[in-house]
Amino acid sequence: MNTQQPFSIGNCQISAFENKLFCADKACILQPKFIELLTYLVACYPNAVSREQLIENVWDGNQYVGEKALTNAIWHLRKSFKELDPDNTYIETLRKTGYRLVQKPIMPNAQNSINTSSTRPKYIFAVVMAIVVLLFAGVWGYNAFSDENKPLALSQQAERLYDHVETITTSPGRELFPAISSDSHFLAYSWRRPGHKANLYLRDLHLPEQAAIALTDTPFIEGRAVFSSDLTFIYYYRRISGQGCEVIQQNIASGNTTILGKCGNKASTDIDINALGTKLVYISEDDENNLTQLNLVDLTSSPYTITQIPCISACQYSDESVVFSPDATQLVVSRNLPTGFEELFLIDIKTGNAKQLTTGFIDMRGVDWHPSKAQLVFSGVKKGKRQGYFYNLKTQQMINARIDGLSYPEFASDGSLYFHQWNIDSALMRLEVNNAVVSSPFPVLSSHFSTRFPNYNKTRNKLAFVSNESGSMELWTAKKDGTSRKQLTNLNANIYHPVWSPDGDYIAFVASHPSGHALYLYDFNKQTSELLPTGFSDHGKPSWAADSKSVLVSDDQHVYRFDLNGNKLEQAIDSPTLYAYENKQGALVFANQATNQLWIKDPDSQTEQPLVSEINLSNHNSWYFFEGDTLATSRIYYFNVKQGDYRLSYYDFSTKSHHDVIRLPERAFSRTSGLTYISNTNWLVYSSYKSPQIDIKRINHQYLP
Repeated sequence: MNTQQPFSIGNCQISAFENKLFCADKACILQPKFIELLTYLVACYPNAVSREQLIENVWDGNQYVGEKALTNAIWHLRKSFKELDPDNTYIETLRKTGYRLVQKPIMPNAQNSINTSSTRPKYIFAVVMAIVVLLFAGVWGYNAFSDENKPLALSQQAERLYDHVETITTSPGRELFPAISSDSHFLAYSWRRPGHKANLYLRDLHLPEQAAIALTDTPFIEGRAVFSSDLTFIYYYRRISGQGCEVIQQNIASGNTTILGKCGNKASTDIDINALGTKLVYISEDDENNLTQLNLVDLTSSPYTITQIPCISACQYSDESVVFSPDATQLVVSRNLPTGFEELFLIDIKTGNAKQLTTGFIDMRGVDWHPSKAQLVFSGVKKGKRQGYFYNLKTQQMINARIDGLSYPEFASDGSLYFHQWNIDSALMRLEVNNAVVSSPFPVLSSHFSTRFPNYNKTRNKLAFVSNESGSMELWTAKKDGTSRKQLTNLNANIYHPVWSPDGDYIAFVASHPSGHALYLYDFNKQTSELLPTGFSDHGKPSWAADSKSVLVSDDQHVYRFDLNGNKLEQAIDSPTLYAYENKQGALVFANQATNQLWIKDPDSQTEQPLVSEINLSNHNSWYFFEGDTLATSRIYYFNVKQGDYRLSYYDFSTKSHHDVIRLPERAFSRTSGLTYISNTNWLVYSSYKSPQIDIKRINHQYLP
C-alpha cells in the first residue's frame, strides 16, 4: 500500500490516487467524489466556496443530484476527519456563503511525494497535481479580479463572526434552547418535531454522527433546561394546556422526576443554575397582578427551600430571562417594562437592588454570563432585527455580533457559544382563496428587509404595512401588487398594527419607543402623524368605527372608543378583550378571551352574546372580518394552529361552518402580524417568515470577542 501523500492538511495527509485519508497512524478510505470535493476546497484555500460553485465543478452543474450529494459528502469528510483527528476542525460552514477549508494545505515536491517503484501512481499523481495547480490558478485569478473590484467592507466579511458559525443540529422542526453540560460533553435541547409536542433531547457532542436521545416523551411542552454540575440531574420547565407551568428536576439515568415549583404560564419563563450546582433560579408569576417573581432554590437543603428575591421599587415589570453571575451573588434578567421595551438589569441577590444595563430593545430572547469574563451575551431586537450582542460589564461597551436570529445564547465552560437561530425576517405573501384549485403562496413584498402587518383599503386601493427598510420599523404604503412603495413615517420607533379608516383618510397604528407606548393617526390630508392621547400605558390593535369618526383600542384589558382628538367616549365592550371590529350596522365583533368563541355586541340592545360558537384563534387580534352586504355573505379569516399544524382558515356565516384555505409548513406565517383580504382579486395577504428552519449553532471561543 502506498502511503506517500500528494498533499497534507493540518495533521492529516491525503493520497488522492489511493482515495485514502491518513492522520498519525490511523487511516480510512474515502469515496473518489469525496476526494474530488476535498481537492477543490484545497485549491480554493483560503477562500470560501459556495455550494453552487462546488456543484458546478464537482457534480458538473447537476443541481438535482449535487444538492443532496454535496451535503452528504461534507458530512462524511467531517466525520472522517473527526474520527482520525478529533481535536481539530477541517471544514467549516459559512452562513449564506458555503464552505471553507480551515487548515492550511501543504503541497510537497513531486519527487518526494510518490513511490518511484510504481509508474502508474506517478502518472496519477501527475494528473492530480496538474488539476490542483490549474484549480489554484483559476481560483486565484478569479478572486484576484473579484477582490480588486469589490468594496473593502465586503472583502473583510470573512473576519466577521457569522463566518465561524457551525451547525450542530439539522433535524426538521424547531430545535431550541441549547444547554451545555459543565464538561462540554453533552447538549440538551428542546426539539419540536413536526406534528409533535416539544420534548427534551440529549446529544453527545463528542459523537456528532450519533442520533439524539429522547430525555422526555410526554404530552407536556418542555422548554429551557440546565444540567447539575455532576450530570446526575437535569432541570427544566414544562407546560401543558390548562395545567400551568412546572419546574422539574429529572434524574438523567432513571428518568424519575420531581416537581420543584410553579413557573410563569402566561408569559415566557426561564431557569438557571449556578456554577457550583448549589442554587437554582426560576421565574414564576403572580396571578393577581400579572407580574413575575424571581425564585431561588437551595439545592443543598433537604427538602429544598425556596426563597423570593425582593423587589425594592418600580416593581411593575415582567421578567423573561435570567442568569447567575459566575460567583452567584448577582443575576442578570431581561425585564419587560411598561413602555413596551425589554431591557437587561443587573440585580443583587441579597438586596434586590437593580441597575439597568441596556436601552432601546423592543424584545429580548435569552441572556448568558461568560464563565470567566465580565461579559454578557444576549439576543435583542432593534429596528425589526433579532441579533446577538456582547456586553462588557466593566466598560459598559456593547458589540453587535451581526448574526441574524441568534436566540437563547449559552456559553460552554471553554467560552464557546451555542444558540438557536430563529430568524424573524418576514415578507408579505398572498393566496388566491376562491379558486377551484388553491394556489401556492406568492410574494407581494419580499426583499432584504422585513415587512409585516398588512392592511388593505378599498377606497385607496393600497396596502399599508410596516417595514424596516429605512433602518427602523416605519409605516409604509404600496399598491396591492407591492409596487410604488412609499414611507409615511420617520418616528425612529417600532410600529405595529396599522389599520386604515374605512374612508381611506387615516391610518391608526401603535408605536413603541423608549419614552412610551402610544397610539398615532396618520392623516393623509396633512401628510403627518399625530399622537392620539389615550392615557394608556399599553395599546392593543386599533380598529375604526364604520363612519371613520372614532377609533377603538384596548388598554390590554378592555376596548374603549376615542374620537379623533383623543377624547375617551366610552368603554365599548363590557367583556375583557384585546380587539373589536365594528360592522356597518354598528355591531361590535370581538374574541371572548375566556372561551374559544367570537362574540357580538348588538348596537340597539347593547347585549353581548356568542356569534361563532367555536373557533381556534391562534391570536386574539390577528383575525380579519371580511364584511359582505349582509352577515350571511361575510367571512372571518384567521390563523388556525394546532400542535405544529399550521392552516389559514375561514368561517362562512352563510353555512355556519369552518373551511381551510391552505395548510402550510410550521412557521410559514406569523400569527401576531395580522392578515388582510383584497376582495377584487380574492387575495388573502399575510406575513410569512423567510427562514422557517430553526437549528442549534455554535461559534468556537477563539473567534469571540
